[in-house]
Amino acid sequence: MWLVNFSTMATGNLSFGLFVLPMGGALGMDRSQFGWAVTTRRMAAGLSSYFVGRLLDRYGPRVLIPVSGIIIGLGLIAISRANAPWQVIVLFGVLGMTGLAAPQNIMTSVPVAKWFQQKRGLALALATSGLGLGGVFFLPITQLLIGAVGWRSTWLVMAVVFMALSVPLSAVFLRRQPEDMGLQMDGRTAATAAETGQPNAEVEVQSWTVRKAFRTATMWKLLLAFGLAGVAQGGASVHRIPYWIEKGFDPQVVSYSFAADAGGAATMALFAGWLADRIPIRVIGAGSFVGLSFAIGLMLIGRNEYFLFGSTITFGLSVGAGMIVQSYLFAAYFGRTFLGSIRGIVMPFMLISAGIGAPLVGYIRDATGSYVSSWWLILSIYLVAALIMSSARRPTPLSTGQETSQGTPSL
Repeated sequence: MWLVNFSTMATGNLSFGLFVLPMGGALGMDRSQFGWAVTTRRMAAGLSSYFVGRLLDRYGPRVLIPVSGIIIGLGLIAISRANAPWQVIVLFGVLGMTGLAAPQNIMTSVPVAKWFQQKRGLALALATSGLGLGGVFFLPITQLLIGAVGWRSTWLVMAVVFMALSVPLSAVFLRRQPEDMGLQMDGRTAATAAETGQPNAEVEVQSWTVRKAFRTATMWKLLLAFGLAGVAQGGASVHRIPYWIEKGFDPQVVSYSFAADAGGAATMALFAGWLADRIPIRVIGAGSFVGLSFAIGLMLIGRNEYFLFGSTITFGLSVGAGMIVQSYLFAAYFGRTFLGSIRGIVMPFMLISAGIGAPLVGYIRDATGSYVSSWWLILSIYLVAALIMSSARRPTPLSTGQETSQGTPSL
């Protein structure tokens, strides 16, 4: 899963901002249209996430990831041949529909959460650190390629690299959950569990059905917090890079600063994973949102490269802290049997809200000629999300008669 996450950074998740100026000039795309490309990608992922989640619960990632990887690769090749803004927007929708090329995608996190309980935070952190390290690798490479061979050839190279890294190993090695291989969580056998006195039924505290999970106040607090954060994240994701470039910073320096952003995310994800096994996950989530608001504040007052790197690194550290929050939180609060289905319903709230944020910031910038108003809005949204997240405590446990079995969920 680490390698799959690493490879998704070749699909424009973090580096798309580097394409804004060259593609905008070649295709006549304005900032709101770039925002709509991201929106289409996120909304398509949101619409498909319910079905992707149920398929993950039923069949696992062994088939889903290779098929999605091939579709995404072909989509990137098609983007390299695009001649009009609408084609880019439609193709980004295809990328999102697969569920693999979307931010916080459930295809790489749900299987990990199903395999681990005692060290779930660390396992998720190790897997998601591939996202940060992928950003460190692909951001400067992408900028170098754009400068050397142009944006069209860069998309083509990224398509080939992505498919080579994500498709073959996924088809060979991935499995749905440990029970499919005669194992229990954390890789234990039944004999090992008996010796330690920790049978699987005791390790897995309980699993909520989808209906019961959505009847809790905690679930609705989480939806509101992640929805607000999604608007802010969507607005920041596309527009931070062109904002710094338009302020007069060299594009290659900006790409290095965003590589540092990704490196900070990878580093903090590992620490946050270790920390999640020791403190309430809601505290980590709230801290992540506060850190993101501080990074936006640095953008508002930034005048030199110290502020540039300070903002991007702070942003990356905060994103890294939040990388495992959704994956860990829903498994810890609602169990793993229906985890894919639950997250498949939750994801549209975040992705669609993020889809609203990207064009909204683009429209504000096109109308005012400045990003300042947008950054103040995003800063405020992050702080409100932090307050809500801090109050989202683990729901009251189900009674014994309401607990679900750990069998294979039916579609």
